[in-house]
Amino acid sequence: MSGTVAFVWEWEWVAPLGVALIVVELGYIAAWVASGMHRRRTRHAWALLTAFTGGLAAIAVALMSPIGANDERLLSMHMLEHDLLIWLAAPLLLVGALPLLGDAQRLTGAVRRPLALLTHPALAWVISTVVLWTWHAPPVYGLALTNPIVHGVEHLWFVGGYLLYWWPLVAPPAVVGRLRSNTARAGYLLAGATQSALLGAVIMFRSSVIYSEYLHIPGATLSSALADQRLAGALMWFPGAVVFALAAALVLQEADADAARGPMKCTPPSEPSGRVTNTMP
Repeated sequence: MSGTVAFVWEWEWVAPLGVALIVVELGYIAAWVASGMHRRRTRHAWALLTAFTGGLAAIAVALMSPIGANDERLLSMHMLEHDLLIWLAAPLLLVGALPLLGDAQRLTGAVRRPLALLTHPALAWVISTVVLWTWHAPPVYGLALTNPIVHGVEHLWFVGGYLLYWWPLVAPPAVVGRLRSNTARAGYLLAGATQSALLGAVIMFRSSVIYSEYLHIPGATLSSALADQRLAGALMWFPGAVVFALAAALVLQEADADAARGPMKCTPPSEPSGRVTNTMP
């Protein structure tokens, strides 16, 4: 992969993170049961639980598996970590959680208004784009590599920023922030895919090492760091394209289904020609 940098085949169990994930899972199960999902006994109800649990599992794999154990040693593993957080964990968490919110009109104005603002597609795209590029800027990225607290904040920003990005695409009809048309959804997906593709291309085709911290890893050489950097760019570029293509197929199909289930047109009953109906008593 990188040639001379040894790969660590170990899990790094982070107790605070593990406890937090378990608490969130238990809280979700409580909300899932309270919503009556467990009584429906349908594939959809259990799919929500599976999706949310899968999102938490993706976070655990990204941060505590050998992927996370090597993120400070190999840029490619750091990019794969980001891939799992923004393209797998964030949308799965939303798919499982948003249907439990129900009708947004039941939320108080103090909650609904800021939520509607943050999940507005334009702002959600801007926030996710700023998060993506800011945390990959060499000075900020380098700080995250050398400071565990900043590194943890980086992970929170990626998950939070991309929860906002995916929200307009996967939100049910009754939830605020949802994109309503296929055209809007396609354009939004394209805008998001373009950012990850550009970042991947910048990393992949750069002829010099972007993040010099990786040159100081024991066993690293200039050629090994450049090879790993190209792999990292490819991991940001190509899998991201596949994810966005799959997301496009799913959300556009869902939009068509929503349109098919839309309100039926009511046609007033016609009266026979030549007759006048007197409705007066």
